[in-house]
Amino acid sequence: MTKFLDYFLDRITMYRLVLYVLIGLIGIAAVLAYFHQLSFSPVALLLSTAFLVVVCWATNWLLAAIFKVPANVESVYITALILALIIDPAKSLADLQFLGWTAILAMSSKYVISLYNKHLFNPAAIAVVITAFTLKYTASWWVGTASMLPAVLIGGFLLVRKLREERIVSIFLLTSLVTICIASVVQGLSLTKELQQLLAESPLFFFAAIMFTEPLTMPPTQKLRDIYALIVGVLFVPQMHVGPIYSTPELALVIGNLYSYIVSPKHKVMLKLRRKSTIASNIVDFVFKPSHRLAFEPGQYMEFTLAHSRPDSRGNRRYFTLASSPTEDNLRLGVRFYPEGSSFKRALSRLNNRTTMLAGQIAGDFTLPKDPGQKLVFIAGGIGITPYRSMLKYLIDTQEPRDIVLFYANKTPDEIAYTDVLMQAQTQLGTKVFYTLTDTEAIPSNWRGLTGRINTSMIGKLVP
Repeated sequence: MTKFLDYFLDRITMYRLVLYVLIGLIGIAAVLAYFHQLSFSPVALLLSTAFLVVVCWATNWLLAAIFKVPANVESVYITALILALIIDPAKSLADLQFLGWTAILAMSSKYVISLYNKHLFNPAAIAVVITAFTLKYTASWWVGTASMLPAVLIGGFLLVRKLREERIVSIFLLTSLVTICIASVVQGLSLTKELQQLLAESPLFFFAAIMFTEPLTMPPTQKLRDIYALIVGVLFVPQMHVGPIYSTPELALVIGNLYSYIVSPKHKVMLKLRRKSTIASNIVDFVFKPSHRLAFEPGQYMEFTLAHSRPDSRGNRRYFTLASSPTEDNLRLGVRFYPEGSSFKRALSRLNNRTTMLAGQIAGDFTLPKDPGQKLVFIAGGIGITPYRSMLKYLIDTQEPRDIVLFYANKTPDEIAYTDVLMQAQTQLGTKVFYTLTDTEAIPSNWRGLTGRINTSMIGKLVP
């Protein structure tokens, strides 16, 4: 069952899955409202949602044109739908103005409340924080009701599974539970009642799965994300306050976003193509000149946004591991292409030195250990060699030999990529590199490497 679920989730982008889940929640809410399970009519909900979508889209289109940056296809609709799920549908002109301002502020925050082209806050959260302090209108978080809970749990589970963020979501939830228990005891409140309200009648699970896990406003490494989860988990509890200002979900997230920004890389960069070359069967090596030098660790990845016409269901953003080393001036990507590729891959293959691509959100814990004496075994298959290319190139340039054994599996010899760096690592670092071919029925007669898939037996024989 889990294999089928992961197979399904791996074939849809994170942004598109979030969009589908939010649309599903709006649809379910409309049905519940029709049967009087919610405090508003389905017509009011759908009209308010449509209004938010239009205002968000128009604001984003205008700001993207002014700032001359590519706009994410799905993020506009995601923000609009989140706002529709946390703010009551409009019942008056004043309510409609509130919706309009939150939509404008949410979209503007991506462009105006940003430093070095990197937005600081979750757009929906910062919008309702600003309106709470200026217009005195607050988000009701109506999605956090018992009738919506089953749908929220199912959708939230899919999103957390897709993002592989079970760890920090668990830390956040556990921290919130412990905090409310302590606060209830200290303040003499009914613990049972407070727990019931938190788990069944609050936006806890919606917040955790949809907003708290937004990749763009999370810290880059696991340790920093754990701290982020602790901070937001404590502040999420409504009993937390400083003087007359009580914590709200949106305020907790905004404070968490501030922490994340402080500990994260600060820049987004524009990339201009310098050259591209086919280095293996269906694998192209792209070399870009960044608008400024990047600071990252070998093995980390970035998010890339490529504006192109008629993007398909996978959108205009992708995550790629950096194949380049921090010691190199250029940024390098190794990308595998397929005959029926996505619109993003097709646009990427057409890149020339007149077009640009936006890159940001450096993240990842798959990096070299701090202890240079630790023995390492690298296992790669196909284009999965890219993080090791980054690491080995870094060690070559810094003249830092380490005890490394690399196993590299491919179906055929013409799929082997970055042999130049691998050969350098062998001669300059003493790295042991073992190539293996998995298509055992088509092994060339002159092949001198290993055959078969990498397994424990193969590793046990060759690793001292």
